[in-house]
Amino acid sequence: MYVREARRMVGDYVMTENEILSRKAVPNPIGMGSYTLDSHNAQRYVTDSGFVQNEGDIGVSAPKPYSISYQAIVPKEAQCSNLFVPVCLSSSHIAFGSIRMEPVFMILGQSAATAASIAIDDKVAIQKVSYEKLQKQLLDQHQQLTLNQ
Repeated sequence: MYVREARRMVGDYVMTENEILSRKAVPNPIGMGSYTLDSHNAQRYVTDSGFVQNEGDIGVSAPKPYSISYQAIVPKEAQCSNLFVPVCLSSSHIAFGSIRMEPVFMILGQSAATAASIAIDDKVAIQKVSYEKLQKQLLDQHQQLTLNQ
């Protein structure tokens, strides 16, 4: 069964089209995406002229690969201290249209596993993982965190 989109977490950082379109810098990047912001039509209807019209289609190219924030895959600390959400991550509907690609989910999954290992070793909640330590380990694993790395 293919589920294109479902409910998503709302974390301390929400990825939006501003990050995807490189209008806003991403704090604490853990991986990258690069697919078009795309969403299928919300409905089809017949116009007064008798033509079928799609309503709600979007397809906007991301100008370049973009970073994804660690805080987008981590719940708010008051809600849960040991759960990573690399698939239903904290993002707007439009941003998820790009992030939703399987290679991005694999990248975020690797980053989540690395962060989980650090959290276990350091005996801290996932929100308290040292980003500097996570960044170093991800870079050692050849994870691409930013475009100009």
